[in-house]
Amino acid sequence: MLKGPQGDSWRRLDNTAKLFPVITNQNFSNVYRLSATLSEEVVPGILQRALEEILPQFEGFSVKLRRGFFWYYFEKNKRLPVIERETTYPCKYIDPHSNQLYLFRVSYYEKRINLEVFHAITDGLGATNFLKALVYRYLDLREDESLAHPVKQKISSDISMNVEDSYVKNYKETTKRKYSSSRAYSLKGDLLTLDEENIIHGYVDIKALKTASKSYGVSLTKYLTAALIWTIYQEYLDKEPCEYPIGISIPINLRAFFSSETMANFFAVTLIDFLSKGNNHTFEEVLGRVSTCMDTNITREKMEEIISYNVSNEKKWYLRIAPLFLKWGALNLIFRKNDKAYTMTLSNIGPIQIEEEYKDRIKQFHLMIGVSKRQPVKCAICSYEDKMIVTFTSVFKDTKLQDGFFNFLKEQEIPVELESNGVPDERDNKGMYPAIQYDTTVWKKLVRSFYGVMFAVAAFLGIINYATYSGSMWSLIAIGLIAYVTMTVEYSIMRHANLASKIVDQTLAAGLLLIAVDYATVYNGWSVNYGIPSTILFADLAVVFLIIVNRLNWQSYFMYQLAITIFSFIPIILWAVGLITRPWLALGTVVITVLILIITIVLGDRSVKTELKRRFHL
Repeated sequence: MLKGPQGDSWRRLDNTAKLFPVITNQNFSNVYRLSATLSEEVVPGILQRALEEILPQFEGFSVKLRRGFFWYYFEKNKRLPVIERETTYPCKYIDPHSNQLYLFRVSYYEKRINLEVFHAITDGLGATNFLKALVYRYLDLREDESLAHPVKQKISSDISMNVEDSYVKNYKETTKRKYSSSRAYSLKGDLLTLDEENIIHGYVDIKALKTASKSYGVSLTKYLTAALIWTIYQEYLDKEPCEYPIGISIPINLRAFFSSETMANFFAVTLIDFLSKGNNHTFEEVLGRVSTCMDTNITREKMEEIISYNVSNEKKWYLRIAPLFLKWGALNLIFRKNDKAYTMTLSNIGPIQIEEEYKDRIKQFHLMIGVSKRQPVKCAICSYEDKMIVTFTSVFKDTKLQDGFFNFLKEQEIPVELESNGVPDERDNKGMYPAIQYDTTVWKKLVRSFYGVMFAVAAFLGIINYATYSGSMWSLIAIGLIAYVTMTVEYSIMRHANLASKIVDQTLAAGLLLIAVDYATVYNGWSVNYGIPSTILFADLAVVFLIIVNRLNWQSYFMYQLAITIFSFIPIILWAVGLITRPWLALGTVVITVLILIITIVLGDRSVKTELKRRFHL
């Protein structure tokens, strides 16, 4: 990362990026894909080399996500990213603890290179610049594989390495424009089985599309947005009245309104809606409403209001000092509420321009965005040469929205060629995507079954103990052991959390389990006198061992050591209230953990200060 005011190894997330780690999960990936199709099949070894050579030039991508006390932050990632052959459906969740800790994925399939990006690191412009640089470098290396020295790297002149927070830079006090939280119409349908995803590309003739939009006196984006709403009105509402409006979320590139060269996120979202009052609406009426909404909402003044609202919330002192776990709950509630205002998303990144010397070897680009439970269908658009590529991602078995949309364009005498990934049927499948042979959902179902069995066994033992009670609550011991085993499976086997976090979690669980066993076997205090101090001491020594083994990355474990040191004072509190009767082990644990922490701070010197600064930054 470039050296800056925040240090040379970490940086804050931009204003919008702060939201994504909080709301993201397996069912809401916040991942989008931009891909380039070449004139010949991809050579994996050359693609890997190209990625390794261009990555150092892109500060915003060379990061891993870390959790601070108040906010998430980015830390420099020194690992080597690894490309992979495409074997899953697009835009799946990127686990920040896997994938070499990177927040993007590069894959390939036959002639196509895919870049999948977690939205926290950049928006569409940043991804476009990264993919272009990767493809340029790949094609240069591919052109002359026999050279002993690397060919000269070429980075397009329109690519910036700036990762400033342009929201904060362009913030000024003004009228704050809140996001709509009124409920919009929600698309319903039968879901595809397992982890399947329906991808349909429509290759639209730009010249004919421009002719059609000009005939109505509107821009391409207005025309396509109206066409999408018109299709939903026909196919889902059946032209009937609806109490909820059709709401389309439109991301807006703020660089068009403000001076910014940032490669971080710099976009805003605006709502375009239409309320159906009956079966007499016309396409012209829908287009008029869309045009009015866009003319009113997409202005510099309105964008300033959105920036003011977003940044002012971040600057509120009581929000800044709130711990991350409290922010997590609050931001999730706010986002879920606001997300109800959108039926689906339509994202258009515009034309992709490439250097002349590469045009004959790059045949096509595609953009697609991951769906969510609230928005099971999304639409993404990019343009290349004489084609506009409209891509629908969906988890519905039917394709009535896609069919209706493209049929409308055809009725307007706009040529459209379709291509799909073969889901749910083989219609328009041209072999562009791999046939998925496995699905991780099967594993998820097994895990849920395991949890169900554990819960059933615990409940059964509790019922038996109650029915045969003779003075002993032996079931508490068994239930505690079951809970501990379940937690071990969850955090130590299934998740990719680092070892230090597992140790902290297991320490807390072990302490509760010891108390439960002590209580169930005629409580005499051995759990608090000896058990809890011993587990805390063991945890501290285990983290110290991890620090020694991973000396080059020891800072990653410092916060866990600090947490365990704080935990070591819990037995002292229990002693003060009279629950501990033999305090020698508790006192010894506090002395040892504090002493080890002091030694770590002294030996760590400036590194500890840097770690504390980024972990506790406001």
